[in-house]
Amino acid sequence: MEAPRREIVLPRAAYIVAALVLGGYVVYWLSDVLTPIFLAFSIAYILDPVVDWLEAWHVPRPAGIVLVLGGTLGTLGLFLVLVVPGIATDAAGVIQELPKQLARLWTTIAPWLEQRGMAVPHTTTEWVERLNAVASEVASAMLAPAGSVVSAFIGGTLSVIGSVAAALVVVVLAVYLLNDFDRITAGVRELLPRRWRAIVTSYAADIDAMLSHFMRGQLMVMVILAVLYSSAYALLGVRLAVPIGMAAGVLNFIPYLGSAFALGAGVLMSLLDGWHGWQLVGVVLAYTAIQTLEGFVITPRIVGQTVVCLISWVLARFW
Repeated sequence: MEAPRREIVLPRAAYIVAALVLGGYVVYWLSDVLTPIFLAFSIAYILDPVVDWLEAWHVPRPAGIVLVLGGTLGTLGLFLVLVVPGIATDAAGVIQELPKQLARLWTTIAPWLEQRGMAVPHTTTEWVERLNAVASEVASAMLAPAGSVVSAFIGGTLSVIGSVAAALVVVVLAVYLLNDFDRITAGVRELLPRRWRAIVTSYAADIDAMLSHFMRGQLMVMVILAVLYSSAYALLGVRLAVPIGMAAGVLNFIPYLGSAFALGAGVLMSLLDGWHGWQLVGVVLAYTAIQTLEGFVITPRIVGQTVVCLISWVLARFW
């Protein structure tokens, strides 16, 4: 009598997990190819409503794409030409003054450390002896990172042309995607099975509306915070106020990182510029006021409504 065959039947969740892992590996393997496509699609997704709005006003779609992309790239070019040189000059000035400012800061901190029994070197010879005492312990740890930094610098310098070419590829792909965005979405809709087409299209339309509102809201919040931090720190006389504000606004997309950077960079610049108690207090007060305004007014009014709509949509669809 032949023994019965045993079949191993895996649960459906195992196949889903395996498919997700395999898909993630394929995406990671093709990341160099997919990254420009993803960036171009993101640009097309953000700018498509503006192009559609121009098209509704009887502006031909190619002309609308030229106007939108040209305006965006022109604004970016003006920013690079008018703002970046001033930021670079200010940053270079801070770097040149950094040794002097650190020495001045050290003369302020050294007495405080000596009062608490900490040995503080006062001469160059003492500093050299102190550094030689620890040099043997950290030399081996510093050689490998130093080689990595040199290699990265050389590789980055040699890849400038490649970076420019990649940026051009992204722009060209964005133009093609913007020109055919509506046809692409219609083609994807036609590929769906008929019995699922209506419900999938409805879900996609709702998700698209909420995602676009959320992205526009986040961009508005980032711009508002950049202006507030830059203005407040500039009024307080903080060095590099504009770069700090811009970086804080951009990093605000990551929770807590933008606010931490704004406070840390503002305090650091105040300390390096001299031990001015009023400026430190002003930075902390400005940071507290902006964070309070962002947490209770800006984000709830601009982004909060989208989150409420998302929760309501999820409850209505799946509860």
